[in-house]
Amino acid sequence: MKNIVSYAFIVMVLFFATSCEKIVMKPNPETDNISLYNEYWRLLDEKYAMWKNPDKMIDKSAVRSYTMGLVTEDLTKDSLFGVFEYIVHQFKDGHTYIEGDNNTPRLGFYDIEAVGEKNFSQDIVDNVYLKDDFKAIGAEKSMKYKLIDNGNIGYIEIRSWLDEYTNDEMDEVLNYFSSTKGIIFDVRENGGGNPFMANFVARRFADKEYFLGTEYFKTGPGENDFSPTKLYNRPSDFVQYTKPIMVLTNHYCFSATTTFIYYLNPLPNVTFIGSRTGGGSGSTADGYLANGWHWQMSTSEFIDLEGHHLDNGFDPDIYQALDYTDISKDELIERAIIEINNK
Repeated sequence: MKNIVSYAFIVMVLFFATSCEKIVMKPNPETDNISLYNEYWRLLDEKYAMWKNPDKMIDKSAVRSYTMGLVTEDLTKDSLFGVFEYIVHQFKDGHTYIEGDNNTPRLGFYDIEAVGEKNFSQDIVDNVYLKDDFKAIGAEKSMKYKLIDNGNIGYIEIRSWLDEYTNDEMDEVLNYFSSTKGIIFDVRENGGGNPFMANFVARRFADKEYFLGTEYFKTGPGENDFSPTKLYNRPSDFVQYTKPIMVLTNHYCFSATTTFIYYLNPLPNVTFIGSRTGGGSGSTADGYLANGWHWQMSTSEFIDLEGHHLDNGFDPDIYQALDYTDISKDELIERAIIEINNK
């Protein structure tokens, strides 16, 4: 009898436990069109950091009013994605995008490659300057370097910040260039990667501490909920190079390359040559909507010491175009050589 009572008690406890669990379980998130639109807009409203960026000129109320009027429950998911894509394009921000799923295989993003000047030919760089006798460092050998202009000038090519360099490797490069008049840094077409590596390299060219500007992180849902962080370029404890530096830029200098640029910009020995960059100064956050669509957006903004909003791009000190009809030289590299020799 005792065993029967104990068994009945256990069954009763399990029944109420599972019943209570069902009662308090949250319902599945809504995936109807209007709910998805409201979810995405709330995320942008609360997390996106650059609604007030003066160069982007986003009319928030107008975008909200126009897009909200397009969303009905009979809208196809593909058409709803098109509404979200329209919103993304208003930001002119290569870090902010919306990505569909298997049922809606689309990517909505702002194409920075389509809005600027290329000013670059890898074939000319390889055939005329690097050739086949360059040196390289990094796990992926992504930093290529060589003496040019009869050994008077150092040339460094970095097309990505995804690789890793060590202090010993950077010492190797800078010691190799110790007797040069200056260095040309070619970061054209560098779409970014790890901003720590950009910072790591840039510190090798500072002769003292330099204030760079302030990064404003969105930390709350209110439009003024930001936390500022002041940034500085401080010299490393290893080999430093403080002779003239020429940095070659084009429109696809983006993200971590913008980090590299703003770490070097205040330095008096640095000159930028080329065309306007693609920007991408913000840190990002990402996640998924209730229906599985993936979103990413900029959740911070960097404003440099002169008040420039670098997410919109950076103008070089010297504008220089590439002549694609003349494959015997790269005009940006040649201009950099002239500038160093005239220092």
